[in-house]
Amino acid sequence: MTGDQTSKVIALFPWGDVIEEFLEPIGLELQDFVERMTGGWLFGYAAALRSVGQKPIIVCASERVTKIECYEHFGTGTPIWIAPARRPLQGHSPAAYSLRRWSQTPLSAFREILSRSKCDLLLAQEYEYTRFDALAWLARGLNVPLYATFQGGDRTLSWIEAAARQLSLRACRGLIVASSAERSRLARAYPRIAPDIADIPNPLDTREWQAMDRVEARASLGLTQDCFTVLNHGRIDIRRKGLDVLLEAWARFGDDPLTQLVIIGSGQDSQAFAKLLRESGPSNVRWLSSYTTDRTLIRRWLSAADVYVTASRVEGMPVAPLEAMACGLPVVASDAQGLPDILADGEASGGLMVRQEQPEEIAQALARLRADGALRTKLGAAARRRVTEKFSIEAVGAALDDFLTATSR
Repeated sequence: MTGDQTSKVIALFPWGDVIEEFLEPIGLELQDFVERMTGGWLFGYAAALRSVGQKPIIVCASERVTKIECYEHFGTGTPIWIAPARRPLQGHSPAAYSLRRWSQTPLSAFREILSRSKCDLLLAQEYEYTRFDALAWLARGLNVPLYATFQGGDRTLSWIEAAARQLSLRACRGLIVASSAERSRLARAYPRIAPDIADIPNPLDTREWQAMDRVEARASLGLTQDCFTVLNHGRIDIRRKGLDVLLEAWARFGDDPLTQLVIIGSGQDSQAFAKLLRESGPSNVRWLSSYTTDRTLIRRWLSAADVYVTASRVEGMPVAPLEAMACGLPVVASDAQGLPDILADGEASGGLMVRQEQPEEIAQALARLRADGALRTKLGAAARRRVTEKFSIEAVGAALDDFLTATSR
């Protein structure tokens, strides 16, 4: 199963036992995944790999299909292979659930897909996940190298997973971990296992993600030109994204009619977040409660805003703040892992870092930026420069190509 010497078929495996685990909380279907979704680590990796002449494919499982199906992703032209599978039922214990997830992985269908595609290399979204263990077994059987990325999954869920993970990581050829905190955790958690680890960020199409005219963007969204607008967008996950902390910070910042916080997104916590807004949300918070695949709309909001804010507790290498930075927005960000790596040089990288669980620090950072337009302009320019130099499709594609070529021989 080898391609030519310069171009490899690289199978990308996204998180989830079935793709519906990712799609359903944001209100999307399998067809949306193929025809409308873009960006994120998955499609960013596909674009980056294609930019350097590699041949990525996306392989996932779905409970909506009854046989192997293949589509073409409209945004990148990447083949998307879908294997039929069932979503495993929760076990009586974490260990039982892990066993059930391993047993219900559609390995025979995956094997057929990889053989038909003449796959040279497997790349999984997370290594602290049962799918990674199953892929390690599959990769050994097919005699192809296995890699994995870190996107926020940093915990084993049962003792049996912890035991299996030792073997899976030994079989893994390399890990791609952009978070310095996670690289330190790996060294502590697996001191006797030393796979090659590359510090490569998630990519962003910086040619697409750049600011529109601010006056026109505000006019099209019905915003007054003098309203100080702070933006957050992404999945509605209260704990991971720290949305409760963000609302508390905003309440401390002040209920001023000439300020507004705009939150765009949906997710598994949409109902709980709606309740939180009703009970404690300031009046100048606007929530657009749908997951949008309309990149032009998101770019318009990013162009209209003054500041981007994220109060996350858990991250891997998030793409949302990168989109904001590419549009020239200064960022206020918590120090959840991954975010300090994006803003490695603090203000020189385009943002203000605050500690997790510290709403007062967020409020103070927002107040500082509201009072200083010159600082906003300076940080916004630095943010755009940082993303272009470090996170572009071309830069990440070249880094991935160098790492995979050097370690897969």
